[in-house]
Amino acid sequence: MSGATIRMVVYDLLGDLKQVYDDADLTPFKVYFWVMTFADRLRKQHIEKIDSGAYVERFDVTTYIDTTTGRNYFTLPAAIYDFDQDGGIAFITYPPKWDLSLPMFSSVTFTRTTPGKAARLYFREDERPTPANPYFYRLNDRIYLLGVEEINLTSVEAGLKTTLDPNDLTVDIDLAFDFPQDLIPILKRQILDIGRFVLQIPTDKINDGAAWESKNFPIQKIASVNDPTMNPQYQQDGYQQQ
Repeated sequence: MSGATIRMVVYDLLGDLKQVYDDADLTPFKVYFWVMTFADRLRKQHIEKIDSGAYVERFDVTTYIDTTTGRNYFTLPAAIYDFDQDGGIAFITYPPKWDLSLPMFSSVTFTRTTPGKAARLYFREDERPTPANPYFYRLNDRIYLLGVEEINLTSVEAGLKTTLDPNDLTVDIDLAFDFPQDLIPILKRQILDIGRFVLQIPTDKINDGAAWESKNFPIQKIASVNDPTMNPQYQQDGYQQQ
């Protein structure tokens, strides 16, 4: 994916903010945090609207057996978007046990279910979880796999719609920004807005009450809405009496 890099976006915003607030304590790391936080929200909205594999990341994950339930499961290798009906999981597959040399698209695909609905599946022969008709459901960061208990399943392939982590400092900021290019102007506008808001907050570090003396506070008397003097008729009569 080509386009702007994270460095380009961060320093472009940093330059714009510094032009207005040249003495502000503003660092590239702070702007990077804003960029990744707001970009994650915008990218989530973008993925929800468009059926595309542009932001699906593929993982080969090891499966384990839950000693309490005897069910197979794997732990999510990365944070994913919490879409409706576990839409953050694009697919989970495994090669058929009877022929591991088959190509990827001959793999068995897991169907989503929930813990509450899973019990019903075992009452119908055409829906029963089997190695050829497996299911998955999610509990927190664990993905449980149904129908594969009797085979030696050691790993699965998962396609996940992963999030952007603002705390991940291992990201190479000189690589292409994994973000829709057409949304960069919107991202920049949102960050400039929050940047201006944050930088306009008073920086007083001594609680001396001086802020209450600011000329920005209203100096006129604040009257209750129930005050009779606030009645338009009263004000008119009073004016006429003067």
